[in-house]
Amino acid sequence: MQIMNPIISIITVTMNHLPLLEKMLHSLYIDNPPKVNFELILVDNCSTDNTEEFIRTHYPQIRYYKNDKIAGFAANNNKAASYAKGEYILILNPDIILLKDSIDTLYQYLQDHQEVGIIAPQLLNTDLSIQHSVRTFISPPILMARIFTKGNDNSTNHYVKQYLMTELSPTSPSDVDWCMGAALLLKNSFYQQLNGFDEGFFLYVEDMDICHRCWKLGKKVIYLPSSKMIHAHQRSSQKINRKTLLHLKSMLYFFRKNRFKINR
Repeated sequence: MQIMNPIISIITVTMNHLPLLEKMLHSLYIDNPPKVNFELILVDNCSTDNTEEFIRTHYPQIRYYKNDKIAGFAANNNKAASYAKGEYILILNPDIILLKDSIDTLYQYLQDHQEVGIIAPQLLNTDLSIQHSVRTFISPPILMARIFTKGNDNSTNHYVKQYLMTELSPTSPSDVDWCMGAALLLKNSFYQQLNGFDEGFFLYVEDMDICHRCWKLGKKVIYLPSSKMIHAHQRSSQKINRKTLLHLKSMLYFFRKNRFKINR
């Protein structure tokens, strides 16, 4: 059954994430459904794990679209956003598990604070410890520190701690440079004003870029710890691999795009 007048259009992009997606959908529709009306737009990026059969059988209310060929994160989210009927858009990864009132809390805060452009919840690891999910904008020294520490979030390196905002309040709303794109809420009209995600990025850094452009348009990016979601973050190996190279390529594109001047 389709929601005729959704307030929030949830957008999820999946690619062979069925075990994770099952948990996310269970939390959304059964364990902790939001009070606000919503629709879910699911873009299947050429999965081969029977995602389509699972959705058609168990969640026929989902607006499901399967790609003919693999596309990047930005392009997939923009495609879904073009179909969105809601006043708000919630970007939601398939590796998220929603906790009680997490979506409603984000929605209410954004409704009450017109100066905010993008809002993100507090993300938790699967053991319920707080995940480092907010960041300062990247700089060449931070990038070098991340490379030399092999992306270790537990590093005591000064630049790494600065980048991960390790001293940020775990309980109070905070202005932040940017938040991980695993869960982001913004108005549909503002998403359109931003022209969505920049499709010059195939994978990685799209979230930092859209938050950077949010600040440039005079809107805040807010981290809201009273909204909590579990993020079963699947980090890649710390060895150099294809994803590492994609990340570096995206980072260089971001630097060039902004002429190495990254600030609010």
